[in-house]
Amino acid sequence: MANEIELKLAIAPADIPLLKRHPLLAAASAKPVTRKLLSIYYDTPQLTLHDLRTSLRVRRMSGQWFQAVKSAGSSLAGLHQRLEWEDIIAFDHPDFSKITEPALTRIFDDETLRQALAPIFRTEVHRTEWLLDFDNGDQVEVALDVGHLVVVDVREPICEIELELKAGAPGRLFELALALQQSVPVTLENVSKAQRGYAHYRPQPPRVIRARRTRLSPAMPGHAALRQIGWECLTHLQGNQEMVLLGDDIEGVHQMRVALRRLRSALSVFRVIAGREHCAPIVQELCWLTDILGRARDLDVFLAQTLPPMLAPLQQHPGLLQLKIKAEAARIDAYRQAREALRSQRYQRMLLSLGGWLENQDWQMSESAQVSVAEIARSVLDKRHRQLRRHGKRLLHMHPEERHATRIAAKKLRYAAEFFVSLYPDTKTSKFLPALSELLDILGVLNDIAVTHNLIREVIGNSRSRALDESLHLFSGWNACHAMHRLQGLEPAWRRFARSTPFWEA
Repeated sequence: MANEIELKLAIAPADIPLLKRHPLLAAASAKPVTRKLLSIYYDTPQLTLHDLRTSLRVRRMSGQWFQAVKSAGSSLAGLHQRLEWEDIIAFDHPDFSKITEPALTRIFDDETLRQALAPIFRTEVHRTEWLLDFDNGDQVEVALDVGHLVVVDVREPICEIELELKAGAPGRLFELALALQQSVPVTLENVSKAQRGYAHYRPQPPRVIRARRTRLSPAMPGHAALRQIGWECLTHLQGNQEMVLLGDDIEGVHQMRVALRRLRSALSVFRVIAGREHCAPIVQELCWLTDILGRARDLDVFLAQTLPPMLAPLQQHPGLLQLKIKAEAARIDAYRQAREALRSQRYQRMLLSLGGWLENQDWQMSESAQVSVAEIARSVLDKRHRQLRRHGKRLLHMHPEERHATRIAAKKLRYAAEFFVSLYPDTKTSKFLPALSELLDILGVLNDIAVTHNLIREVIGNSRSRALDESLHLFSGWNACHAMHRLQGLEPAWRRFARSTPFWEA
């Protein structure tokens, strides 16, 4: 059994010559080897192995047959980790006598399953391999696969790079990928060949992914907690990019922005561990993407939440109808820019840099190596709670800009609380978090109202008319009324929050 760790990258066929000329591959310890691989994947008609998160593959390579059984494992930022059991076999079909791992025999000893197994898809690729040795003992195999996935009568092209770790730490894979990407356009690939094959039987439409509840232990070192939270944020971010690229649910953009804000918050929370100077380049790239997605999100909110209540009683108002048309056109352009960003090499570089940053942990400061996550939690939560409480002294008399600052302080507290909530009993957190969420909901609506006026002016641009001017005045009155209504609920929401006991206090 081996723990297979590899980073998958998609590459365009036209860029293969660039890859082959790359100086890193030219320095390989031996000449590259090219061979033909035929891989046949087996399952039952009901896809029983797939449901058990297991794959069975028989491969023809260099004149021999090999059998591999793999667990589904995990895939994060293109980094695939899974257990693999591989054996040489005599024929072109599965040899169950080679499967001796107890966890696998419970599956494959079932005679009914054995009889039902049959080829369901195959891959036919030419693989070129380079073996790279590094001074510190790290070793990576670079494999370029070019060929096809064949499912029944459908042939789907394959053109990808696999960076497989033979020795050393996974962070080396990200460093190598970044070095390749300097001259070769590549895209992180989170889907394995087996997953692509199974997708022909069970298509998976784009879906919205929400943040998972982080589970930490009080004795966990702070650097380990930052690494875990960072990977969860990165998984949350990537989990929604397909919805933004190919789907039509506006929640995809929203969740990507939430993931970016959570990651920025995590870097701030763990500054005692990582240090501001180590985080600055990462934060700069996170802000770049947040700003691009922010334009699409603002227009989503306007068209889905702000405009419909106004249009309901005034369906034929020419100014509102013109405004809707212009906002829809602006949203199309904003999504075009967002998708261009997600398809850009800058975004791929950001993901690779984040993966390497989290894996290598070069940001650890020696003086903070022994700080536990429990110590960080108490310090950060107490500081952010005090900061938010100071805003409450004149909450109802604030200008919109000041209320926005209050909202930011509340969001910083909520993100920190969500990171650390698993360290405390539910009985302590059950009142505090709902009170904070209620306060944030009201502040969020007030912020949406505050940005509406500027957003409308941007959407209208130079296309002024009497009807559009009327729509501006209508929104001014509507927003004032709506804000007054929400402000009436702000003070009692604040009181409920202020009375809730901080759950991190002894």
